[in-house]
Amino acid sequence: MIKEIERQVRDLQKELSEVQKEWNLVRLQPCRGDGDIRQKDEKLNSLEERMDAIQDQIRGLERKRRDVLSGTVKKEAAGSPFT
Repeated sequence: MIKEIERQVRDLQKELSEVQKEWNLVRLQPCRGDGDIRQKDEKLNSLEERMDAIQDQIRGLERKRRDVLSGTVKKEAAGSPFT
């Protein structure tokens, strides 16, 4: 379970990195008029929303991983003859 969560986090981090690179490329593109500016803003906004969603997913998975780890520790402590 923990390995699967860690794999998902790594995949999301890679995806986040790719989206950030794309955001930087779009940000640096020159604009020639109002239409270009509007399109660029829309693209930047959609990429920012995607980055926020990925970061939320990563936080949720890390929280889930911590919960699984703390649950494992609690179970081991509960079964210990030395308590």
